[in-house]
Amino acid sequence: MKPAERISVTLCVRRRNGAVLPDPLQLFAKPPRDRIFLSRDEFAATYGAAPEDLAKIAAFGEGHGLVEKERSIARRLVVLSGTVERVRAAFGPPLPDNLAHIVEGVFGLDNRQMARPHAAPANAPVPAPPPQSPPWAAQHYNFPATDATGQTIGMIEFGNRYDPADIRSFFAGLGIPAPVVTAVHLDGANPGTDPPDSEVTLDIAVAGAVAPGAKIVVYYAPWTEQGWIQAVGSAIHDTVNAPSVLSISWGCPELQQSGGLAWSPAAIRKLSELFQEAAHLGVTVFAATGDQGSSCAVSDQKAHVFYPASDPWVTACGGTMIKKGTEFTEVVWNGPSAATGGGISEVFTAVPVWQQSANHQPSANPGGRKGRGIPDVAGYAAGYNIVFRGAPMLSPGTSGVAPLWAGLAALLNRSLGRNLGFLNPCLYGKISAAGALHAVTEGNNNFVYSAPFYEAKPGWNACTGLGSPDGMKILAALITQDRSLTVAAQ
Repeated sequence: MKPAERISVTLCVRRRNGAVLPDPLQLFAKPPRDRIFLSRDEFAATYGAAPEDLAKIAAFGEGHGLVEKERSIARRLVVLSGTVERVRAAFGPPLPDNLAHIVEGVFGLDNRQMARPHAAPANAPVPAPPPQSPPWAAQHYNFPATDATGQTIGMIEFGNRYDPADIRSFFAGLGIPAPVVTAVHLDGANPGTDPPDSEVTLDIAVAGAVAPGAKIVVYYAPWTEQGWIQAVGSAIHDTVNAPSVLSISWGCPELQQSGGLAWSPAAIRKLSELFQEAAHLGVTVFAATGDQGSSCAVSDQKAHVFYPASDPWVTACGGTMIKKGTEFTEVVWNGPSAATGGGISEVFTAVPVWQQSANHQPSANPGGRKGRGIPDVAGYAAGYNIVFRGAPMLSPGTSGVAPLWAGLAALLNRSLGRNLGFLNPCLYGKISAAGALHAVTEGNNNFVYSAPFYEAKPGWNACTGLGSPDGMKILAALITQDRSLTVAAQ
């Protein structure tokens, strides 16, 4: 970057008054009707930043000729802007002592691209049967026959945009009203000047088609770690749009070193903290596991997983396809040009409490250790026909599975009259026990780069997790849980 070029830097600070965020599992150990989610205003007042800490950061920036662009108590950050030369002068030396104990992370000092869309090549060959529409999938997955009015689905997107004409054409072809889509442009994102992107289009098409009536909010951010923190934090703490569900169809391998690219521990720590905050706010987060099989397209001949799908506070979504010669018998999605991601985390090395009861697979890498396993659930990924740049286009990928599940969560929220919030404990507990997930036991995610891979098998597996949904059975399991609580209280 040139010395006179302007950039932004995000400084994340500590919580106010030494506040410690409680473990969300304490909340989700309670029956659903006993769970009290915090409002966004309550959360900011209790666990946000101290105004005086933010003021100190702003003063530090002003002293170095940097302009304050944003400050947020809820998200605990200040965004400063200035020339590369002035940013280097401010952050080249260590932070002064009066700030070092306040600041938890500084993001924006590099512009590495840290986001890949989890969509397979457009119009790629797909095994029979031919690709179908999102409502077709919702029908086969027995989604509740209701709408999602009153629900808001947030979507994290990077770089590019969608064409409203494509969205109108797609929904007109389905005979479904097009959703209301709101765009939130975060610092450094300028999708208005970029070409339409099939990833963004697919996300809106799938979620809007399976959850009619839901409002969709698209959070556009730059492709960097700073962009991730801005986008996820903005969506979770958005008091205006207040999404109840968040869908993420992007990611980057946890420990990828190709070209010097890797997630920083500070960024993963901050994002994981944000996902825990989502749990306290009653926001359900889904993320796609990727489309390059067990390797994640890393050429070190080891198995990898994508972040943020590997985060323990996220519900990771893998892919299935229809077995040739059957109407709707699912196998692991592994086609000519892509395959579902899945495996064992190298960052989150403890098996989460709620996953310990599953028939857990060890890592396929040497040593075979255990850790956070993904995916948690799966869904049809072999391709939906959407409208892109005015023409029909096949768009396969686990990118379509995250918004599929996000749409189901919105329908469940609407049907129950409450937010599900963090879903994983219930998925591995009541929902699984009720037989509300279709186990996928055939196939593997062997794909490229000669990496070790995983085979599907009964129970949880590192290709399709617990399986694909039966929406009405999931709803029944949740209602039964609520009724059991009512009876016990009488």
